[in-house]
Amino acid sequence: MSLNKTEIKPKKKPVWAAPWGYTEGWLFVAGLLITGLALQLVAGGLSSSALAWPVNLYAGLAFTGLIVFGWVFLRKNSLVSWLGRVPAAVTSIAMITFLVLIMGFTLQEDAGNPAWVQSLGLSNMTSSWPFLFGMMFFMASLGMATMKRLTPMKGRNIGFFLNHAGLYIAIMAGLLGAADLQRVTMDLYEGEVVWGATDRQGHYKDMPLAIELERFNMEEFNPKIAVITTNDGRIVSESISDMFEIGKGHRGNLIGWDVEILEFHKMSGRIDGRFEPVVDYGAPPSALVRVTDSHGSQVEGWITSGSFMYSHQLLQIDRDHSVAMTIPQASHYSSDVVIYTPDGELIETRIEVNHPVSVNGWKLYQYSYDDRFGKWSSSSTIEAIRDPWLPVVYTGIFMLIFGSVYLMTLGKAPEKTEEQLAAEAGEPSGTEPESNIKGAA
Repeated sequence: MSLNKTEIKPKKKPVWAAPWGYTEGWLFVAGLLITGLALQLVAGGLSSSALAWPVNLYAGLAFTGLIVFGWVFLRKNSLVSWLGRVPAAVTSIAMITFLVLIMGFTLQEDAGNPAWVQSLGLSNMTSSWPFLFGMMFFMASLGMATMKRLTPMKGRNIGFFLNHAGLYIAIMAGLLGAADLQRVTMDLYEGEVVWGATDRQGHYKDMPLAIELERFNMEEFNPKIAVITTNDGRIVSESISDMFEIGKGHRGNLIGWDVEILEFHKMSGRIDGRFEPVVDYGAPPSALVRVTDSHGSQVEGWITSGSFMYSHQLLQIDRDHSVAMTIPQASHYSSDVVIYTPDGELIETRIEVNHPVSVNGWKLYQYSYDDRFGKWSSSSTIEAIRDPWLPVVYTGIFMLIFGSVYLMTLGKAPEKTEEQLAAEAGEPSGTEPESNIKGAA
């Protein structure tokens, strides 16, 4: 007796037949991109101010409410069920990655871009229709995946929910809060109380607080020694890597010249052809330098970088080259200020770089100063930032971190069967439950 086994191959699933998989995902992405680009050409870009408070709050609650409603009442729907599966997550992430890559390779908010780039919104990606549709697709997939693990709330589901819900909250708050973010600069002058600020477009804005500059403070690095071409004042490129900081006794070799620092004054004044240390407004640094060439010939003299009060001074070492002192660079700067609030509070504080001061929901950062005067600047620029959605973003981030730590403490998840993996991917298992066997004796 012999048996003839006939293998039955699974039939290819038609497109848009449940359950949806990757094919439907890529078609979904293509449809969103085409629709978004068409709307961009017809209606133009989106206005960021359209989602200002409280519209952004209502929009976020409505979007989240639709996700909850869809999962509770429509989870058997092909679209709703598919959004919570792996193919939707992968294709939505791919769409966002594609748009971000375009944004990275295209100068954003640049009027010099070609007309077609601007028309398609590629130079203002975050305010374009394709980006909006891409984020909505991604957030819907993330939201559905989060709801999928809401019950039962035990074991790894707890960590998964915290992880994904935290990511959802952080991204949603960041997107919706962009319209409420305020970033302005305040130009302060010693002895003046300033109530107004200027945004990035140059528009004046009245502030809910006032700042008076008492003193601008700056510390500087020692200047460096450089070899320049005398006719145009450019640093010789071969000497850049060998430039060294000026200090008494310091010594180095610059493209064949041995340079030694005999004297150095951080603040000095010119007296009878030499420099002496002084403490005076606008006093520049100076150094007495000795230069020795390869033949042993020496030249010695004073150099200074100069300032707005004094002209610079070079030491010529041959027909084409001179030794010069670079302009000292700031190592640290800050502003001593008095802050006035509408309720009559008076705050005396120091605003430093990377050490902001928080007042009435605003963070005040040391931004810049008048570099023409350097450490003698009588003005200072403070950047004021207000982001009311930042605590919500932080809440989401902390949930994400806590969920990740929780998952790591539980160890590795049990391996899934082929049927479970196929079900999550939205694809058939690959074989029919039974095989027809025809036999002949």
